[in-house]
Amino acid sequence: MVQLALKIREAREWKGITQVAMAKQLGVARQTYLDLESGKTEPRVLMLLNIAKITGRSLSWFLYDDGNPEYGDINRLSMLYAQMPSPLRYKMVEQNINLISSCLEYALDKHQ
Repeated sequence: MVQLALKIREAREWKGITQVAMAKQLGVARQTYLDLESGKTEPRVLMLLNIAKITGRSLSWFLYDDGNPEYGDINRLSMLYAQMPSPLRYKMVEQNINLISSCLEYALDKHQ
């Protein structure tokens, strides 16, 4: 729970939002929000989804250990996709899925 609390604080600071402003955007009392950042209480799923939306971080960024470089790259890519307009994002995702699938097929064929 402490790890999650640290990530909530990091996401807020990364976005440049004060604790008071974050509490206001979430529709909770400042103390309630402070309890989330301190690890005193654990956020409900809906609260965490709202924090993710406000800070521009993906939900997976909060939930998984990004000390692993693989997660860091995936989270960074996810955040970039989230900033794109939907029609462009869908097109880019489709193209990248095709590219990655082709690369995997090629790599697997080379190792067989």
